[in-house]
Amino acid sequence: MPEDIEEEEFSETRDEAMEGLEDEEDRSGQQGGSGQSKSLQEGGQKVKVGQQGLLDGDLATLKRKFPWLVDFSDTFIRAQSTEAILKMETTAMKIKLMERKQDYDDKLAVNKMALGDRVVSVKAGEDNRWTLLHDGRFLAGATCSASRMWLTARERIGVAGHAPVGSYDLGAVGMGGLVTSRGWVELHNPSSCKISLRMFSINNCGARAGSSKMEGRDSDLVDIVELGEFKLALRALRVAMSFAMPWNMSVLAIENFLIQNNFCSADFGNADNPAMTLTQFVDYVLGENSNKWRDSESFLSCGDLKATWDTFFSNSPKSLMTLKAGKQQQKLTGQGQGQGQGQSSSFLALGKRKWVDICFDWNAGKCLKAQGACQSLKGTPLRHVCNWIPDKSKPNIYCEKSHIRSQFH
Repeated sequence: MPEDIEEEEFSETRDEAMEGLEDEEDRSGQQGGSGQSKSLQEGGQKVKVGQQGLLDGDLATLKRKFPWLVDFSDTFIRAQSTEAILKMETTAMKIKLMERKQDYDDKLAVNKMALGDRVVSVKAGEDNRWTLLHDGRFLAGATCSASRMWLTARERIGVAGHAPVGSYDLGAVGMGGLVTSRGWVELHNPSSCKISLRMFSINNCGARAGSSKMEGRDSDLVDIVELGEFKLALRALRVAMSFAMPWNMSVLAIENFLIQNNFCSADFGNADNPAMTLTQFVDYVLGENSNKWRDSESFLSCGDLKATWDTFFSNSPKSLMTLKAGKQQQKLTGQGQGQGQGQSSSFLALGKRKWVDICFDWNAGKCLKAQGACQSLKGTPLRHVCNWIPDKSKPNIYCEKSHIRSQFH
């Protein structure tokens, strides 16, 4: 907090202000001619010509020296005498002294109460989101609720949102090259039910750059199978949203919910590939928020997402697998405690898997080879069948049906 102004310093500042005002008045008097000592009759009152003769350049100089004058009109300033302006300057300095002595919490509370009286008039102008930026883009941040911002934007913008572009400077914040072209298009439409977190995965951006085909189907998008990849894609979605629609806090609510709950690790336990389930959950929430946008309802807040996740995960196959794996582990642990070291060794052996001639990349959507043409690094033919393990206690028994695991399990 700045130090308080001493009495001597206050007097010196006041004297300097007095000299500056007198200097400006003398200059305006010299430019006004010999008739300035006379009086004019305006509106039934006598006004000195020297005060009314203040030129625009002198008025601008006064405003630079005394910033608080910016809040007053030029007519009001010209109508004031030097003594009146000096008194206003003294009052302004006293107000600053009082503000410096305020506690931080008191200062924030006072500023919050004064928001209703501090209405900013935004002049009409031009803005093209590129070379011309309107002053309205640089107003102070809104302090209303995020829900009110969302609903107000729904009234002002409409259903489909603004025209999509992809030229945002994500590279400046270290997130360049993480958003696909289709991701930018779907992101700009708050009512889009086709947006997916996979559109913000670095793997899909790489696949898009290496392919001559346009993105247009969900099957063209590679699944997110690693938790680190999921976290990066979610961060890319949140950063892209902050550039495209700064008022939209729905993605920020999703990210904070997952971070606060450690990405729901307690619910997954030892289940495999939690990133795929989390991706499905994020896509589900994005779809729900798009429905709420069309219906002019508020987005799912961080508090709402807890109940949404509980309902979503309870109906997910991962939930049943986690419960079954937990019961199986408790059973094996109890047997190990009752039968000693030998039973513990058999439990460790139970978790080992044998090599199987199934293409795991095909189940993740990464293998583009035809059936019968897929081989391992050693030249062994690999089958394009499902590699899902129904029972974790039997790690060598797979589903082996002719469908992709990521789409059916």
